Amino acid sequence: MTTKVNTRCYRFADVDFEPESRTLYWTDQTITVLSYEESRMLEMLCYYAGEVLSSRTLFKQVALPDSSFAQHQSVVTSLMAKSYRNGKKCLPFEVVGEFGYRVALPQQTLSHRPAPRTQPQADEPPSLAKPDDLQAADFSITKPLIVLLSAATVIIGITALLT
Repeated sequence: MTTKVNTRCYRFADVDFEPESRTLYWTDQTITVLSYEESRMLEMLCYYAGEVLSSRTLFKQVALPDSSFAQHQSVVTSLMAKSYRNGKKCLPFEVVGEFGYRVALPQQTLSHRPAPRTQPQADEPPSLAKPDDLQAADFSITKPLIVLLSAATVIIGITALLT
């Protein structure tokens, strides 16, 4: 007997990230396979999308037991390099000053990766969404938004105390 399990998929403008397969699926139908550490780091950043996570926090949660902080920094560099496609930054992976790293909110969080997207034709207007995609989507972006709002409230409160 086989059990079908849904996998998560984070959809950004030009790329889909599927943590279970450690894969980036680009809109031009190419695939980039991530290392274990890269995938875990990106998955954690996607889970806390919009929030800034410090390098130490990521290191504690993502790194393998026998890896060093210097190896962790090389994973960050490698993931940042893989976020570019044809000279354009497609994966919104950002360095936020001295504070840490952040991934912008994905367009959708899906319970499974839908069929590959196709590039719209030049004479054909892009469609917003197909009914199948809407039924498959888990619109669970509210959790990161709530966390982002609470973090902003804390930052505003600390700023008010300091002034």
